[in-house]
Amino acid sequence: MKKIHMAGLIVLAASSFTGPVCTSTFPTPAARYSNSLGTLSGALILQKALQLTFTQRPLLKTIAMGFRELDGRVDNALLGQSVKSRILSTLTVNAFGTGAQNVTDTDVPISLTDHKEIHVAFTPAEYNSTDRDLLTETAQPIAVTLANSIIDTIAALWLNAAYANKVTVASGWDYDNTLRALKKKLDDAGVPVEKRFFIPNSAVYDSLLGDSMIVTALNNPANAEAIRTGVLPEVMGLGITQYNQLPDNGENLVGVAGVPDATIFVARAPKNPEDMAGGLKFPGVLNYVEDPVTGFRVMVNQWINPDTLAINNRISWLQGFAKGNPNNLVRLVTS
Repeated sequence: MKKIHMAGLIVLAASSFTGPVCTSTFPTPAARYSNSLGTLSGALILQKALQLTFTQRPLLKTIAMGFRELDGRVDNALLGQSVKSRILSTLTVNAFGTGAQNVTDTDVPISLTDHKEIHVAFTPAEYNSTDRDLLTETAQPIAVTLANSIIDTIAALWLNAAYANKVTVASGWDYDNTLRALKKKLDDAGVPVEKRFFIPNSAVYDSLLGDSMIVTALNNPANAEAIRTGVLPEVMGLGITQYNQLPDNGENLVGVAGVPDATIFVARAPKNPEDMAGGLKFPGVLNYVEDPVTGFRVMVNQWINPDTLAINNRISWLQGFAKGNPNNLVRLVTS
C-alpha cells in the first residue's frame, strides 16, 4: 500500500479484488457488470468525492482549512484532541534603522469536537435492477452534502458578537453603497487584499446583478458573461458567491466580506479500530483516502451486510470549527 500526500495520488484500498470470482462464463476479471462495487474502485470513487467537494464549491475557498499539522504531516487524531491552525501576522514598513519587528503569527488551537460520517447503502433491490455504476453516481451527492455541511457550520460563526466590523445598507444594494463601502471598510481595517471575498444572500446578489455599473459598464466582457450566466464577476477585488443560509442573529445579516483566515475549519481522520483490537479485522474494507490538494483525509469503510446483502459505503472524519482573525471579516447588515 502506498500513500503520497502532495503528488496527486491517493491511499489505495488494501485489496485489489474488483468483482465476482471468474468462471467459465466470465473468463477475465474485466468482464464484470458496470455497477460492480469492488474495493479498489470504491475507494477511488470516494476519493473522487473529496476532490469534488473542494473543487466545485467556491464557498469553501472563503475559509481557512487546516487538514495537516503545521509541519505538513497528515495524521489521524483523537476525538476531543486540540489541533492547531495559524493566523499569519502583518508587518509594517519603517524608516531605515528602526530595528527588527517580531513576527507574531498566532497559533489557533481548535478542538476536534465532532465525529461525522456520510453513509450510503445499496440494497439488493437497487443493484439487481440496474447495470448503472451506482457508487460512481453518488460521488457528486456526497461532495455536495459534505461541502454544504462545512459551509453551514462555518456560517453559524458569523455573528456580531464575534465580528465587530460591519457596514449597514437598508436596501437597494449596488456598486456604490455596498461594494465600495465594503472595500473601504476592509481597507480601513488593514485586511489583506489577496483572496478577498463577498458572500451575499439572494436578495443582495439579485440587486447587484441588476446594477448596470457592475454588469454592463464599459462593455466589459466579464460583465457581459454575468448577464448571460447570472454569475457575478470579481468586483472591487471581491470574489462574489451567493449563499442563502446566513445566520439569523437578530440584526438582519445579508452578507459577509473578508479573507479566509477569518474563520477556520480543521479536520483529521479517526483512528483505525484494527490497531486497537488485538488482531481483530474489520469484516470488509477499512482504509483511508485523502484529497491530494487540501490534505483532507477520511476513513473509508465498505462492507456487505450479511443479513440483508446491502452494500455499505461510509466515510468518516473528526472536525472542529473556530473564529479566526476577527478583524478580517466585515458583516453587511440591514437597518
